[in-house]
Amino acid sequence: MGYRLRMTLAFGLLALLSVVLLTLLLLTTSYREFKADRMMSVERMTSCFAGNIFWDMQAGGDPRRLAESVNRFASGIPAPTPPEVRVLDGLRHSQIGNRGILGPNAQTASELELLLARLDAGGANVATAETASGFVSAARVERDGLRLGSVWVDYPLVSLQGHFFSLFEAALGYGVSLLLVLLFLGWLLGRRLMRPIANLRQCMQRVGQGNLDVQCDLARNAVRSQDEIGDLARGFEEMLASLRDKQRMEQEMMRSERLAAIGQVAAGVAHEINNPLGGMLNAINTFKRHGDDPAVAESTLNLLERGLRQIQNTVQALLVQARVEAYPLGVADLDDLRTLVQAEVRKKGLTLEWQCLLTDRVALPSTAVRQILINLLLNAIEAAPQGGKVTMRCVPQDGQLQLRVEDNGPGIEPAQRSALFAPFFSGAGGHGLGLWVTNQTVQQLGGHIEIIDLPQGTAVSVCLPLGGEESGAAVSANAA
Repeated sequence: MGYRLRMTLAFGLLALLSVVLLTLLLLTTSYREFKADRMMSVERMTSCFAGNIFWDMQAGGDPRRLAESVNRFASGIPAPTPPEVRVLDGLRHSQIGNRGILGPNAQTASELELLLARLDAGGANVATAETASGFVSAARVERDGLRLGSVWVDYPLVSLQGHFFSLFEAALGYGVSLLLVLLFLGWLLGRRLMRPIANLRQCMQRVGQGNLDVQCDLARNAVRSQDEIGDLARGFEEMLASLRDKQRMEQEMMRSERLAAIGQVAAGVAHEINNPLGGMLNAINTFKRHGDDPAVAESTLNLLERGLRQIQNTVQALLVQARVEAYPLGVADLDDLRTLVQAEVRKKGLTLEWQCLLTDRVALPSTAVRQILINLLLNAIEAAPQGGKVTMRCVPQDGQLQLRVEDNGPGIEPAQRSALFAPFFSGAGGHGLGLWVTNQTVQQLGGHIEIIDLPQGTAVSVCLPLGGEESGAAVSANAA
């Protein structure tokens, strides 16, 4: 349920409760005032009736005449049904009434006795008291000290209830109309209050999708207001401005980092190429001066060949994005690597522990995996001490090919760890592109590489997903 609908319903419920309470209060107050007014009116009419009927009773008390006076008086009292009216003689016996001459019931008779006793004790001419069924009014029929009897009127509560129901129907009609008006006003108020919040929510959604150039149509009044909605709108605009500044700074930093990386690579390439070029130029100058000597000519050609091959290796190491077709990796591809590094292993008197659990071809490009392993093995052989140990493990497990190369060398200095995968960084000679190329190739294959410090030496762990997006397709290769 939306906040706007909830706010409208809450306002409607509050309006309903207010209308109900107000209606009940008005009805209760009106009922009490109407009842008090009716009691006073009946009391005055009873007093007047007692004075008028005195002459009829003094003239002999003709029953027919008394009955006519009683009926006329009863019909003159405002009520849906005429109340019961009695004329009592001096002994308090019913002499005549508008409903026959039967005496009142026991409860009414008791209440009448109390009223008449109040009249006798207080000297008043008329008295009124509430009863369980309405109220009773009594008056003495006397003049100039001559008391002929009394009259009493039993006004039932049902007569008041009829008026109360009329009031209730009117109040209900006005209350329902007022409630409908309040609900409509609540809906308009909720719509007005929720408009800036709805605009803010839509703007947040667009910002959450990465569109920081969005122009938020926030109500100006909401932004200028000092309430919570104004604070929210101003806070969002400040946040959006900060995000835009942050995005601009990140873009500038990325451009700066790209330029710095390009400059670093260019400086490294220039350094790696200028060194052999300088030697080759010196050799050419020497050949120009002493070219007649066959030994000098052969030495010059050998120097030029080595310089050109060094330049070729440097350029090939940079071709990480070059695409070559590769077939799936098999056991024979890894056995070839073991044969290739044997010469370096024997030269340093190392022990090579080879643990390969690969039994069949897997969906990985052989050229790329071979390049990864040869770089790691050569680095491990170079880091291992004379007579040390190098271990290679290859395990296909959980949809991945896990490669791990270990050496028992001196390890990696903490200051060098952050620059291990940077181009042209080398801790022990070389052109410094081996680990950089290896890292680039691992990322292209969708894997990850991790450097692990051992109690003695270093381990490099590589995990390559089998059947990845780049597996079995054209992948990056190099000849570093």
